[in-house]
Formats: sequence, C-alpha cells, structure tokens
Amino acid sequence: MQVVAALREERTPFMVAERPTVPVIDGHTDYLLSLIETKRSFLEESTTGHVDLPRARRGGIGAMLSAVFILDEDLPQYALIQTLRAVDLLHRVVAESNGQIELIRSYQQLVDCLERGVFGAILHYEGAEAIDPEFAVLRLSYELGLRSLGLTWSRPNIFAEGVGQANRGNGLTGLGRELVRQCNAMGILIDVSHLNEPGFWDVVEVSEKPFVASHSNARALCDHDRNLTDEQIRALAEKGGLMGINYHVGFLVAGAETGAEVPLSVLVDHIDHIVRLVGVDHVALGSDFDGATMPDELKDAAHTPNLIAELSRRGYSDDAIEKICSGNWLRVLREVWV
Repeated sequence: MQVVAALREERTPFMVAERPTVPVIDGHTDYLLSLIETKRSFLEESTTGHVDLPRARRGGIGAMLSAVFILDEDLPQYALIQTLRAVDLLHRVVAESNGQIELIRSYQQLVDCLERGVFGAILHYEGAEAIDPEFAVLRLSYELGLRSLGLTWSRPNIFAEGVGQANRGNGLTGLGRELVRQCNAMGILIDVSHLNEPGFWDVVEVSEKPFVASHSNARALCDHDRNLTDEQIRALAEKGGLMGINYHVGFLVAGAETGAEVPLSVLVDHIDHIVRLVGVDHVALGSDFDGATMPDELKDAAHTPNLIAELSRRGYSDDAIEKICSGNWLRVLREVWV
C-alpha cells in the first residue's frame, strides 16, 4: 500500500518499537486545547503534552480527529466564541504549516493526504454546546470544516445528557434527535463517547448512518461509565460503526491513576474483547492524547509503534492491524461523509 510505504520512509531511529508502523488515524486528540493553554506550537517538537507534528510523524500518525472542547467556566455564554477561537487556531496551524497539514473536508482528501504523507486534521466538536436550536452554527461549522460531532461531553446540554454527575438518565431531547438527523443529512459523523446510555440507544434508533464511540473502552474489563457495555458494543457494530480505544489509564483499569499502573497489554486486552464480540472491523484507535493520562509505554504520540508491536505480538495479522490503525476509520468516514 502506498500509504504504508510513505510512512515507513519517514521513520527515524527514535522509534521505540522495531516493527514498522502502519498508517494511523487517531480518532480523538485534545491538542487544540493544549495549544491554547500552553501557547506552544503544534509544528515544533515539545516536551509539553502528548502530541505535536514531529511526534505524530515519528509515531506513524497520518491523521487525527482534532477536538474542540469548551471548559465549564466558559459555559454557557462563551461557548460559541471559544469554539470559534479553537477553529480559528486550527485554521492558522494549517496555514502556517506550508503544506505539511491539511484540514480534511472529504474522504478522498483524507486518502490523498495519507498517500502523500501530509498530516490530516479532522475538525471535531467534543460537545454541542456551541450549536443553536436552529442549527445555523452547525451549518456554518460545516463550512469551516466540521466533520465530526460529539453530542455532549459528560455534562448535559440542550441536546443530550452525558455520563457525568449531572446525568439524570434522560435520553436525547427532541432537538437532540433532530441534531442527529441534521448531521446524517450533512455528512457529519456522530460520536457517542461521553453520551449517557439512554442517549446512546436513542442514537441507535434515530441515526441512519454509522456512528462511533471515538474514545471509549469495554466496560466488561473496566467498570466505568465512560466505557460501553457488551450490548452497546454489539449495537454500535450492527449500525456499521466502530470504537476508538482510549489510552487513558482510568478507562483501562478501574481506579488507575498513573501510567506505571497500566501495562500496554491491558489496552490490547480491550481490543481483544471487542474483536471477540463483534470482529476486527469495529475497533480502532482514539488515544485521548492531551486530554488524559497515558500508560508509560504510550507516553506520547511518538510511542504509538509500541502499540502496533504489541498487536503483532498478540497475533494480529498485518491486515487486521491495518484495519485497527486506519482501515476501519476510513470505511466509516467513507460511509458517513457526503
């Protein structure tokens, strides 16, 4: 595959794992918030945070869903302006990259970027707080590049409830159901990570297109509300969607707080569990870089090859690894984006 060849040529001796990496699409990263808070450049390597362009390239990462997250302190009155500031930052990063990064607006553009070795930034809203009831902001956001939307973070909004402490157990509101329909029609991917379980089942009912849990794990292995039950995993797969495995230690091992507590093998245990339930076509990667605590063996984006090597050691074939790293994301995005 041309993409694999291009990324292999870019590898350097810094790589921790010996096995050459395959192209990776990372389904969830919070680097935009990190850039805003630390004032660092995404184009220059840093010891701050988990990801920047140099470390992403060394990790064989060809594209990332780039999350816009609004802090509680900015809600509700500053949700829109803070969203626009983050979107503007992403546009400026792309412009300043001199062609090293492109803002992805279509499936074919994403494939082309992976083949040319150009980093693909996919705009994602982690929560719909900035979206108005008339969906004008949704339409304008699409023009600005929005291609993926989490209905909520772990807090409630006018569309849905999250899995946080304010969860009252309600499903999607009427506006939330219409938001799903609007996203289906426009070609915006629906993400149910952070959504409460009643809302999840409403998405199953309403959505006519595949949807994803971009950065969630298996509750059977780690009993946390942010993880999905086996029943949810089966339903998501039946809709043609996928789960992006979250690297956060607390979603891999219940109660874990440090990277030293969680070996990389535990992350692959979650992948194994999903594969046994629904097959390898419905699991991918969604690191939560710059938004969570990583296992020591995956301490930043440059260490992604360690995960690829662990999959190989666990017996996954090259074809299966390619599906987990990028093929499954490509399939879902091809089906959803119009």
